[in-house]
Amino acid sequence: MKHLKKNKMPDRVVWSGFGTLEVIIIIAVLITLALLFRENIIAFARNLIDKVFSSSVYDQL
Repeated sequence: MKHLKKNKMPDRVVWSGFGTLEVIIIIAVLITLALLFRENIIAFARNLIDKVFSSSVYDQL
């Protein structure tokens, strides 16, 4: 049988190369998306809260 080479890369991802600049860019993109879709996010949250806390399920019993 052939001897298989062992992979020298670790099984888990090492985040040592993940710098501050990348984190700042990701946060900036998330904030920009939140500001662009602010009204849609608020409407979705209100609709979800209304559905969760509505008492229509108890009225049918």
